[in-house]
Amino acid sequence: MDHVKLGRPFGNFAARPRAWGGLALALVLLFGAALPAGAQLGGGRGDRQGNDQQAPQKTGKPDPVPIVPEPWPRLDVGAILCKSREDLVRYQMKLAGDAAAVPDCRVVRKQTAIQILHRDGPSRTEVVSTDAAKETGWTNIYLPSTPPPSSTAGSAAAK
Repeated sequence: MDHVKLGRPFGNFAARPRAWGGLALALVLLFGAALPAGAQLGGGRGDRQGNDQQAPQKTGKPDPVPIVPEPWPRLDVGAILCKSREDLVRYQMKLAGDAAAVPDCRVVRKQTAIQILHRDGPSRTEVVSTDAAKETGWTNIYLPSTPPPSSTAGSAAAK
């Protein structure tokens, strides 16, 4: 029994590593990935634009986008609008930690053009909306007397 080699049983080919197995797999993956890429190039007779019609070419500049000036002064989305000055003071006290304050205020849901009626410092301004509702209220949004450059850029470009 000295001439019998111990090891893998005869006929078990799965356990035997093949040197060319990894190379064959790499070639199959390479050519398999290259076939769809070649089909996208439009080669052969199967291309979709074989009707000899050209798409019309657009020449010149595109149409200018109309500039819509932003209203000023305005309340942006997320601003607070309270019914009275006292409600605004209660809202500010609630922000400071006073749990007893219950203000009658709402969050502005869309950009609203306003007219400033009265200022009570930089954080309290009485306003009225310029839309059909003509809602009067108080806000804590700082509204400078001159519009910001972002709102005047559109109107300056339109002139």
